[in-house]
Amino acid sequence: MPMTILQIGRALTSALAIASALVAASVTAQADTLTKARESGTLRVGVANETPFAYMTPSGELTGFDIEVLRHITADMGIKNLEGSVTNFGGLIPGLVAKRFDLVTSAIYIRPDRCKQVAFAEPLYVLGDAVAVKAGNPKKIHSYKDIAADPTLKLANTAGGTGLRDNAKAMGVKDEQIVTIPDDASGYTAVKSGRADAYTNVAIVLETQLRSLNDPALERAHPFEQPVVDGKPRYGFASFAMRLEDKALLDEINKRLVAFRDTPEYAALMDKYALTPDDAVKPGMTTAKACTE
Repeated sequence: MPMTILQIGRALTSALAIASALVAASVTAQADTLTKARESGTLRVGVANETPFAYMTPSGELTGFDIEVLRHITADMGIKNLEGSVTNFGGLIPGLVAKRFDLVTSAIYIRPDRCKQVAFAEPLYVLGDAVAVKAGNPKKIHSYKDIAADPTLKLANTAGGTGLRDNAKAMGVKDEQIVTIPDDASGYTAVKSGRADAYTNVAIVLETQLRSLNDPALERAHPFEQPVVDGKPRYGFASFAMRLEDKALLDEINKRLVAFRDTPEYAALMDKYALTPDDAVKPGMTTAKACTE
């Protein structure tokens, strides 16, 4: 029996409703990460338990410098909850690409090869070298080049600390100027006793140790010029990483991050986690530049 006009109308209405529902479902499924995070109020964050940058406490709290900065930024974006997941460092970027996380962070260096895989926010801080010297810095050591320029100066370096030693040697420090010591404590002792004029370590590690020692006979050399060879820095800029297609999320985070970096609140957070003004992002340091160096 032929359909009546009323039946045809009802069928068309039903078909249109089904089509609209399918379109709505498709749009929801394809919604970008920022939209989904705002709607749910949650951003999924992958970390590698890198203290003091991004880590999970024994009680299950997600914290660290990177995380506190991210909380400040995302709260302003209407995202109240950071859902943390821990993986090994090597699993951060693959997990991000595989969409197990929306964003990853754990002092991840911005490097050209990584920039082809993920989108980095603007730099959070500099991860470089630092040296401990006697209080007052009597030898006026502010760079590896200063040590290289005076062959009588000695630089203590822990056995196995090849990266730091390579940086010093790249800036002209000779093998005979390097005093190899077994551990960090021996490095500080070498400086105090005069066996070495400076002790080198990763900046945040050295700062944390000096604060813990609280020894008036020692200080961190400020400022300290980071090594650059053939125009390329031998230190790292670190930041948050997102998927390449998540430009909306990247843009929102960058807008707030760049503004937040210039505030007293950001400086206070840096100090809380043993990051000093020497570790701050200097004018002209950008992700675009780090991605090409």
